[in-house]
Amino acid sequence: MSKYIELLLKIDYEHWNKINPYFSEVALSASMKRGLKSIQNQGFLIDFQPSSAADYVIAIDSLTDCFDENNPDYEMLARVFDLIQAWGGQTGRVPYVVTKSRFKYDEWKTEYLNGVRQARLGNPVKALSLWLKISGLGASFAPKHLRFWTKTYPVLDTRISLLVSGGKKLLTKPEYYGDFLDLIKPLTTKFCANNLEVEKALFAFSQNFFINDRLEFKADNLHDEKDFHLAEQLTHLEL
Repeated sequence: MSKYIELLLKIDYEHWNKINPYFSEVALSASMKRGLKSIQNQGFLIDFQPSSAADYVIAIDSLTDCFDENNPDYEMLARVFDLIQAWGGQTGRVPYVVTKSRFKYDEWKTEYLNGVRQARLGNPVKALSLWLKISGLGASFAPKHLRFWTKTYPVLDTRISLLVSGGKKLLTKPEYYGDFLDLIKPLTTKFCANNLEVEKALFAFSQNFFINDRLEFKADNLHDEKDFHLAEQLTHLEL
């Protein structure tokens, strides 16, 4: 077991799980507001006016629950894609304003659909491999789609990779997603929780203490000092 996981086994899981802002009914974060505005400025999700992150989750789940991959509604598929990108915050704008790939949806909609099929069949690595071929859908965002389409496989992004392993290697190849699942098994056992709930707590813990791309404390004041000593020990592990 890695030293990172050993420390994470000691966090107050219930506390962090409850305060993850990406599933809460509190007002939208600045990042989510900016991301949605960027997407809407390009003509997508114009009718979507959420007041909280929970509104995103409800909207996404309502569509994925009824989506039939064997008789696909490609407009519904595109809306799920857009909602997940918006849920992920301001960096979700990349396919809309940087690569502009969203405007070429007809060219990759079948690949995205095949990824959905693979994800639902229990082949997360294959799903990620397919989705990463879509321009602008990077290694930190493809797992967000995995999470919502399956409700089984957790998000693996920069924050989570750093927190559980001290580096970003887990994001460099889809095959490493399986290694990530193995890494967090002790956490699911200790906290008697599934992968999604464990990742939800880990993300909230990371966001409270660290900047996005390093295990380095934020410059501004911390919102919550719960488990500060564990966060401090994690920064020393990286050194």
